[in-house]
Amino acid sequence: MEKDILTLLVIKIGQSAFRAKDLASGNIVSVKSTKSYEIAECDTVTLEVTKEWQFKKTTYISGEVLSHHFDMQALDIPGHEYHAVRLVSATEWYEPYELKGFIGECLRGGKRMSYAMEDYTGYGFYQPDCDPVIEANESETPIMQYDKLAKLWDDYPLCIDALAHMAYVYFRGHRFLRNAENCLKTAIHIAEKNFPPHLDGIFLWSELNNRPYLRSLHGLCLVEWRMGNFAEAEQIARKMLRLNPPDNQGARFLIEQIMKGEPWTED
Repeated sequence: MEKDILTLLVIKIGQSAFRAKDLASGNIVSVKSTKSYEIAECDTVTLEVTKEWQFKKTTYISGEVLSHHFDMQALDIPGHEYHAVRLVSATEWYEPYELKGFIGECLRGGKRMSYAMEDYTGYGFYQPDCDPVIEANESETPIMQYDKLAKLWDDYPLCIDALAHMAYVYFRGHRFLRNAENCLKTAIHIAEKNFPPHLDGIFLWSELNNRPYLRSLHGLCLVEWRMGNFAEAEQIARKMLRLNPPDNQGARFLIEQIMKGEPWTED
């Protein structure tokens, strides 16, 4: 008897299991697999099904993982909408003599349009005046924090702040950096999906709805740096500075350390 082959998008990692979306049917399934430790959030998994069963409202399957990889094109999630705010210049925050070296390189070009994302922060998603990201981050344990954030992203895929904070759970735990990298790359992909080619705008930290996007870039910079990918980390840090010239996240200091080849440290 021929076995079913499913293509799945991983949503959440559990112990010896993962939650995923069947890309053919759109159904959500819980997959029992001895290889779940090799798989990361947002991976595309090809699974040969050996068993399927139902318990309450959840469909469970088990089988052999034939392949898994990270594929942006499998992320069938709409991009963020955003709107123009005003033209701004780096000279609003810097004196001309400060615009030299790599700072000058990152901020050259005169006035550019600043933009603000629409609200995808998750605030009020479950109930009025409730911030599920903050509530998750106040959890007693990292596992509880991760579970709440993963549920939020499952319920509300446009909430990239859930992904960003899921990544920080992994980052603080000193393990599974590929999981953190996948979460952050996915968050950035969703934020930038509707950008026209070669968009060269400004997304200020002072616009609250821009923060999940900027936070995701900051997280990815740290992950790449920690993994020893200095060129990628420097490129992201430079992008952060160009997007947000006031540099609330300290991209200038990251660039300096990365350019010197200094290894990432917890300091």
